[in-house]
Amino acid sequence: MLPTTKTKPKINLWEHVIFLYGAPKIGKSTLASEIGGAMFLNTSGGLDSLEVFQLPIPDWESFLVAGGELLEGKHDFKVIVIDTIDRLHKLCTNYIMKQQKTIHPQDLAYGKGYDMIKDEFIRPLTKLALSQYGLILISHVKDIEIQTRTSKITRATPTLQNYAWEMIDGLTGIILYFSSERREDGEKRIIRAYPSENWIAGDRTKRLVRAGDIIIQDDNQNWKRIEQAFEGG
Repeated sequence: MLPTTKTKPKINLWEHVIFLYGAPKIGKSTLASEIGGAMFLNTSGGLDSLEVFQLPIPDWESFLVAGGELLEGKHDFKVIVIDTIDRLHKLCTNYIMKQQKTIHPQDLAYGKGYDMIKDEFIRPLTKLALSQYGLILISHVKDIEIQTRTSKITRATPTLQNYAWEMIDGLTGIILYFSSERREDGEKRIIRAYPSENWIAGDRTKRLVRAGDIIIQDDNQNWKRIEQAFEGG
């Protein structure tokens, strides 16, 4: 049946899948650890210095089990953090390659290997994205050179393979780029949601875009600043 009224914009931050990426050790996991009610699905290690709720995810089957338990809702967690989504994609690839008894997706003809990975990878992520829980996907950054009409520029992009990034990009509502730069008052760590030719970022709600640079401080209140910037937008 066709709708008779327009849908309303989603005004709750956690109704939007959030992709957070930046350099190793810059503080991505620490930032996410400030979120109340967060459960980390830990695919990569690296959380030993943080006091968080976490489940180790050593293989794709473990992720499917963990995702299923979270979707059952028999818990008090409010936000699911996948740290990192790059490693989770690798676990999914290993799972499919083991099933197909081959080593590389290209070993299967006509792109079949990549298609199988795409289908397997996006299915449980979509279920989490459409659930009642917030979803944060953490990744790293790489710099690539882009030739414009007048010059070459360096652009910060997520480290996911291109075909995997295309899937994740379509799933996310907010892309946060976590970086650092030297300013007059010293080195600053910065969260950006607004796009630039020098980095990938974005916010479909435009609420965080209007906030501009969000400066990260050493007081465990940084995620609260992001929430306040979103609410104020």
